[in-house]
Parts: sequence; C-alpha cells; structure tokens
Amino acid sequence: MVTHKEEQWLQYNNLTHLNENWTLFANTGARWKDGFEEFAILFGRAGAAYSVSEKIGVAAGFTYVEFYADKEQYLVELRPYEEVLIRDTGAHTLKLNQRFRFEQRFYNPVVDGKIQSDNTFALRFRYALMTGITLFRLSKDNPDAKFRLNISDEIMFNAGKNIIYNVFDKNRFIISPAVQLNKWITIAVAWNNQFAASSSEAGHYIYTNALWVNLTHTINLSKKKLGDINGKFPVIPATNSNL
Repeated sequence: MVTHKEEQWLQYNNLTHLNENWTLFANTGARWKDGFEEFAILFGRAGAAYSVSEKIGVAAGFTYVEFYADKEQYLVELRPYEEVLIRDTGAHTLKLNQRFRFEQRFYNPVVDGKIQSDNTFALRFRYALMTGITLFRLSKDNPDAKFRLNISDEIMFNAGKNIIYNVFDKNRFIISPAVQLNKWITIAVAWNNQFAASSSEAGHYIYTNALWVNLTHTINLSKKKLGDINGKFPVIPATNSNL
C-alpha cells in the first residue's frame, strides 16, 4: 500500500567560515502538509565542519525537532550526528560529492506541553550523492550572480530494537534550481521527491512530493577569499535535507 502526500517546507541556512578549515553552520525551518493547511514540523540545527584535506571534510552537529498533529505538539526528537564529506576535486565541470552521516535519535513524547524524560532510541545511517552546475550568469557586472541547478539523491536506513517495519527508512531525490544573488545570499526552490517506509505497518509506504524553499546566508570571517573556501565546503543545505 502506498499513501501519497503533499508538503511545503521553508528553511533558512547559515554558513559562517571562521578560517580556511573551520566553518560553523546552522539552520532552522518549518514544514506543513496539504497546502500549508496542517503544521507538521519545526526544527533547528547547529554544528561545525572541518576540512581535513581538499577531498575530505568532517562535521558534527545537533538537531532539535518538534512534531505536531492537529495543531498540538506530541513529540520532540533530540539528534546528535556525525558525518564525512568526500569532495570531487577533479577538473571536470560536473562534480559528484558524497556524504556519509551517522545519527543518534532520541524521541521524547510531549504530554500537556511538557517533554517527558522517557524516550525511545534509534540509529540512522544516511548516504547522499550530490552535484550541481552553473547554468548561466545573471549579470555581466556581477560575476557572483548565477543560476545553478543542484541535484541530490539520499538513501537512509534505521537500526535499533524499536525498528521493526522500517529498516529501510526512505529515499529522497531532490532537484533544486538556485539563484545566487551574490557571494552571500542564495535562494533555492526545490522539488523534493521522497519514498519512505511506514514505521507502524509492514508493506506500507509513503510517497511525498514537497515544495522546499531555501534561503542560504554565507558569512566569511576568514582572511581567505570566499571562492577559495567554498571549494572546500559545498553548500549542502541547498541540495540536501537534514531531516
């Protein structure tokens, strides 16, 4: 059995480059169902990334998620995670980056507006392939103004004693046209196609089409030029979801 859903996502991303190797990142967002009729998710994330070499980057972060149904908050997830990014440093135009992420997920029920201490625990493993290409420049006077197309596919698997029906969690395919206004601001409107397994029923899958609007704000506190640093830290949030 397959259930079809429509969702709408809004998200703000921030990347703050401290120097050539270290970057702080954060984002926050909200998600709705059925044309903004039902509020579903509110989340925030923060962490740090380190460039080990031109090809390898590592990162760790923490995600806080609130889940809603019928306008009531019913669940909070606390999720630390770690990841490794393998960058394509070849001379070709279309570069293919890979990301491996390991998540530890703590689900806490909410009763009468209060987060309960009792929780359930699960692990999730994620593997993503990401690429992007500049299709054309938006201005002759501003070389940083570009129209880009970002594409990614990510598969996720769950593990833990409470995982019964959804060892395969989901596959998420994203096509994201993005307008880079300058070095600091990028706006993306993505089509997010997601195929997920139900956690409560065997053989039940959920097919979701999501419209996802992203605003990414980059801050450079490094002495290096931003273009040199961005080669080490591809803008993942515009092409790949964190939930």
